[in-house]
Amino acid sequence: MGAGHGDRLTSLDASFLHMETSTVHMHVGGLFLFDGRDVPDFDFGQFLRLVRSRLHLVPRYRQKLAYAPVNLHNPIWIDDSSFDLSFHVRHAALPVPGTMAQLMEYSARILSRQLDRNRPLWELYVIEGIEGDRFAILGKNHHAMIDGVAGIDIATVMLDVSPDSATDVPAPEPWSPAPPPADFELAWDAVKDLVTAPRGIVDASRRLAAAPGAAAAKALRVGRGVVGVLSSNLPRPAPHSPLNRAPGQHRRFAVQRMALERMKAVKNTYDTTVNDVVLAITADATGRFLRSRGTDTEGLWLKAMVPVSVRVDDQRAELGNKVASVFVSLPMFEMDAVERLRVCSEAMGEVKQNQHAVGADFLIGLTQFAPPTIHAAASRLAARARLFNFLVTNVPGPQIPIYCLGARLVGAFPFTPLAPNHTYAVGIVSIDGWLNFGFTADWDTLPDIENATGFLIDAMQELERSAEAADTHSQLARRRDPVEPPSELRKA
Repeated sequence: MGAGHGDRLTSLDASFLHMETSTVHMHVGGLFLFDGRDVPDFDFGQFLRLVRSRLHLVPRYRQKLAYAPVNLHNPIWIDDSSFDLSFHVRHAALPVPGTMAQLMEYSARILSRQLDRNRPLWELYVIEGIEGDRFAILGKNHHAMIDGVAGIDIATVMLDVSPDSATDVPAPEPWSPAPPPADFELAWDAVKDLVTAPRGIVDASRRLAAAPGAAAAKALRVGRGVVGVLSSNLPRPAPHSPLNRAPGQHRRFAVQRMALERMKAVKNTYDTTVNDVVLAITADATGRFLRSRGTDTEGLWLKAMVPVSVRVDDQRAELGNKVASVFVSLPMFEMDAVERLRVCSEAMGEVKQNQHAVGADFLIGLTQFAPPTIHAAASRLAARARLFNFLVTNVPGPQIPIYCLGARLVGAFPFTPLAPNHTYAVGIVSIDGWLNFGFTADWDTLPDIENATGFLIDAMQELERSAEAADTHSQLARRRDPVEPPSELRKA
């Protein structure tokens, strides 16, 4: 999986370590809900054996961070010589029959706790006793280790595409941790990396001279993106809003799922994309949620940060972060549902046309040459700048049935971290024909976050009604079209 002993964190990955505080958690997570009716004898021990048998597919899961003396360079990943699977995979149960509200509260408490940096940065909880003969797997990974696109790939390593795939769990492959490096080795490797890093600039210059035409075109495209990112965000910070306050230590979590076909029907009617529909109903639901809490949304536009994957197909098996971020202004006020969809679609189209994602990715790359102490300060400063009001992530997953020990996956709801001065974030994952929404909120600031799921349903239903009416009007118009006259009459 491209996760070797001694790999150094990229500047982007390291930034998630620098941004973390006691109230700002930098781990991402997911709640995977399963229909257990076909596996009434679900066995936690069997699940533990399943995970152990597949750990060789995700070597980062048995690695922890090692730091160079005096923070000389970004930390590296090394094998954990005292790795204990039972510490990372845990068993829990709700009082039968556990309700979804109880599952949300339990999940939020687990997701509010930071990961132990002295161990591999992940945890899994198997939760039984959920109403409807269901069980859940709650996962946590530090953002320094994984991004959303890679996260889906890793999750499916522990899962299966057939209900019978995991009936016969093989013995785990032998594994022996590589010896940890000494402090002087960490220091020497850090110095070597710092000395050799500028060579990349020289190599890039040589490639530029070798292919000036193609390189110039790429440079122009990237340059436009950089200008777009800077001009659209730095001079005009995001507006003040009730969603932008300092979060506390604890989180709340609410979930909702919707059929992907519903989104496709709307996007086909109005010639947009599924992502445009998702942004539109998320904006509408957020505006309704704010008004339900007494906020005047008249004329209010909030800026959403939308991470865009820049991971290419041959990198999908690699860990680490391959994302860039774009910023999109979304209307919070009451307006026609179709008009809101048009606004969101045009906003994303402008982002793509102006190469903002390319520019953001290029700016991320520039930080590779910053000393770690400066990079840490820059990461915290960037996180505190009011560049956006809330986060919206939309990650595509496999559109096929997924199973765990024979039980079918019926929901995969993402948990996203809250940045400083942010109390609200929305994560979306599409799997097996369903869009799964996860709303993350600060415990004290937004105690009624579960209401957002109902407003999301209302927003989608209103858009669907408009789409159905548009289809009906189009069909009637086609029926009323006059019969085309013969060509000779048209000439006359």
